[in-house]
Amino acid sequence: MPRQAVARSAALLVAVTTALAAHPAPAQQSGTAALAAQLDQVCASAAVGSALASRCATILASPDPNARLIAADHNDLEELPGAGRAAAKDQWPSRQEVDTLLTPKLALFFSVDHDRAARRDDAIEAAFDADSTTFTAGLDWHPATRWQLGLTLNRSHENQQFRGSAGRTQADATGLIAVTSVDLDDHFSLNGYFGKFRGSQDIRRVVSFVDNSTPIAETASPDLDRTLGGIGLDANFARGSLTWLGSLGFDGASTTIDGYTETGGSGFDLIVPQRVVSTRRGRFELGLSDAVSTGWGVWQPQLRVGLIHEFGNDARTLGVRFVDDTNGTVVRFDTGAPDRDWAQATLSSTFVLPHGNSGFITIGREFGHSTSTATTFAIGWRVEL
Repeated sequence: MPRQAVARSAALLVAVTTALAAHPAPAQQSGTAALAAQLDQVCASAAVGSALASRCATILASPDPNARLIAADHNDLEELPGAGRAAAKDQWPSRQEVDTLLTPKLALFFSVDHDRAARRDDAIEAAFDADSTTFTAGLDWHPATRWQLGLTLNRSHENQQFRGSAGRTQADATGLIAVTSVDLDDHFSLNGYFGKFRGSQDIRRVVSFVDNSTPIAETASPDLDRTLGGIGLDANFARGSLTWLGSLGFDGASTTIDGYTETGGSGFDLIVPQRVVSTRRGRFELGLSDAVSTGWGVWQPQLRVGLIHEFGNDARTLGVRFVDDTNGTVVRFDTGAPDRDWAQATLSSTFVLPHGNSGFITIGREFGHSTSTATTFAIGWRVEL
């Protein structure tokens, strides 16, 4: 390429970069603000004789100058991003589960994980309290020297309750996760996993009105599919009874929530399109474990601390329509931006008992989120065959 063309291209790149810096991205818009701005347009095309037309007539006839804003606020559209936000939580196996699963003998593995999370309110997304429980049954196998394989069957139930309303989202999913690990030498191992889940959400959004009518619950039950996978490089260096641990890895998950049409008859029944929520997370962990011999076996306490960086789960624009709007006006609003960096700490105890039995208990906590908190408790048992 001629030198002049290179110079012109460089100058153009600098100009574009400068323009983008001088004109930052537009501010995010909440569901309430978007609906309030477009309510007249929605009402103008409400089907004659429909519940939407009746509700619109009440709103437009109200002497309250804030009637449109109140009606938009009572639709709780800020809960819709939250239903997708729950799909972005960690779904992959915890480090302690993977370490326990991949053992040098054929064994059965059982565990129960319980997570609790909370999100604070902001202008874009509604606050909620959430909990989830996952039951796991697995089999791990050592087919060759330094090589391990595992397969788990998982059943999860998630419950998300929005604060300040009767809205909630529940989800049930069942799936399989395949796990593999190879010891590169006495200190390093490479491991990975891949899983598929299938399930459904049970969504309830409660609509109230400016005329003090009884609130009406809008419901829907869309299907969901979740794919997850990851790879990691683990290190361990023993010094007497102590073992120093390290891990560098990448985890990804993608959840597709099918489009749905609400039923309830409030007049504000929504048509919500299909959504895909994807996360891509890098992690770096350090840990220390000990081995304590006792009269009943070996106790192995372990502490891990890690840093997480989110590469995906970007803020998105969601567009919804009302069933009785004959023009299909699309009301567009934004989801919140994700936290990019946070920390986590995990304290666990593994108990190695006679006759090939062992179990573990794990407590984990995330730190550094700007809008949310998360705590995990897990308990598991392994029986060698």
